[in-house]
Amino acid sequence: MTTTDDAITIRHPTENDWQAVYENQARTFGDPVDPRAVEAWKRRVELEDILVAEDVSDPQRPTLVGTSIIYRARLTVPGGGSLRAAWLTMIAVASTHQGTGIWAQLSAQGLGKLLERGYPIVCGVPTQTAMYDGFGAGVASYTHSYSIDRRFAKLRNAPDGNRAREVNADEAKDLLPEIYERWCAATNGAVERDSAWWADFLEDRPTQRGNGSALNYTVHPDGFLAYRVIGAGKHAFRPPFGSVLVEDFCPVTDDAHTELLQTLLALEMFDNIEIDVPVDDPLRLKLRDQRTAQTMGMSDFLWVRINDVPEVLGARAYSADTDIVLEVTDPLNLAGGRFLLQTRDGSGKCTPHEGPADVEIGLAELSTIYMGAHRASQLSRADRITELRSGAIRNLDAAFSTERAPFCGTLF
Repeated sequence: MTTTDDAITIRHPTENDWQAVYENQARTFGDPVDPRAVEAWKRRVELEDILVAEDVSDPQRPTLVGTSIIYRARLTVPGGGSLRAAWLTMIAVASTHQGTGIWAQLSAQGLGKLLERGYPIVCGVPTQTAMYDGFGAGVASYTHSYSIDRRFAKLRNAPDGNRAREVNADEAKDLLPEIYERWCAATNGAVERDSAWWADFLEDRPTQRGNGSALNYTVHPDGFLAYRVIGAGKHAFRPPFGSVLVEDFCPVTDDAHTELLQTLLALEMFDNIEIDVPVDDPLRLKLRDQRTAQTMGMSDFLWVRINDVPEVLGARAYSADTDIVLEVTDPLNLAGGRFLLQTRDGSGKCTPHEGPADVEIGLAELSTIYMGAHRASQLSRADRITELRSGAIRNLDAAFSTERAPFCGTLF
């Protein structure tokens, strides 16, 4: 595939382009260029899933000035089902070519490839959310970041015993993927991690650590966590020896959540623990003094765009029976239309419809209520949904209600 727009050519890379593609990504996002990282990345992506923009204004010296990447995955949706999904991400344009439309070209052609391949839903983690909104993508999950003062944080109901244990990196390679599969299946918004993803993560190269230590792993029969120590200085054996930064926290059960949290609070050489959890996580409620866990912030994380409304709406579980007609608008005019959603006994069926609509909703807003990141009534109060039949918003709230807030801790 090769398309040309004046002096810019969009094409798939060849084997000779691997290094240039990686360097373009690294320069844009401020990452180091590490030969081991390049090899690990090459194991995770296919050339047919990469697009490069090349400036050919000088035919003798074509220059790579932009890249985009597709990572294949599966996304867990409310109710425990999953959809074939893909990340359309790492859209990187050289500083010399910003504002020339290359970002839009790479996005449009990447989406076109996913539509050709029949992907019903697309995932992304935007650096600029306004661009995603114009792309028809909606926020699908948020992250709540806490800083815990470990010196004073105590569990209200400490477990009598603790089945968690510390393991080394070799043991983690055998244990973490299986536990994550169970956590992923039970967590709305979670994204599949394949063997190449795990190999990359668990290699834990020095360039992956920033200024932190190597990863430390604690495993429970029903969960795990991975953390680094950051900010360690010359301490002369006088604590604190830095802060604990939790990079992965995946408890499958409430007991695992409590017991893994207890292991963090027992790290006596460190005063502070930084951890990201879902917005409805009970972490703070488990502490005797809630103020020992201070909110550092809440940030959007996963965004999704629905490409096939009937397939996607038919894949999740529903909390109430309803018949509702949705007038869906897509800024790209690819996936919109009028659809009848019928939900019975937890299951849904969505089909094209010609009758009057009950609700007018944008594709981004539909994506958001679909994943459970916001209720339809919230979006209505923000003038982002139009109710055409009285009670329709209430019906959407009831049907799309989820037991847990969505959460995604995986960055492609």
